[in-house]
Amino acid sequence: MNTLILGIGNPILGDDGVGFHVAKELERLIKDDTMDIGDASTGGLNLLDIIMGYEKVVIIDAIKTEGGEPGEIYRLRPEDFSKSVHLATSMHDLNFPTVIEIGNKLMPEEMPREIVIFAIEVEEIEKFTEEMTTKVKEAVPKVVNLVLGEIGEK
Repeated sequence: MNTLILGIGNPILGDDGVGFHVAKELERLIKDDTMDIGDASTGGLNLLDIIMGYEKVVIIDAIKTEGGEPGEIYRLRPEDFSKSVHLATSMHDLNFPTVIEIGNKLMPEEMPREIVIFAIEVEEIEKFTEEMTTKVKEAVPKVVNLVLGEIGEK
């Protein structure tokens, strides 16, 4: 099974870089030719180009929820977003569930059969810094272990 592990976010916006940090650690640990590990500072339809052609995709990203605790980790699937309201300001800024829906309708044979999202509750995502807050930084090894378990490397 060919698998993509993708850290998403912006590494110079504090906690928003958590996906990058997890991906970098996984690159160091995983030596399997059937797995690609990468990072991306993109969203919307650009994600389709990245995830198409893989059987399984594991995404690591920051999330900000009402009442969430910084460093809290959520394991989600695209269908978990189906009942929430997502608005995009333009076609260039589509939310992830909409992107998956478009991909499944236009190119179903190229879309991953399985998508898992590990989302880490963040605290600071507006200040320009490469440093994450303490609780989010402490979540990185936990997410690394969860991803390793997800892909059967643990």
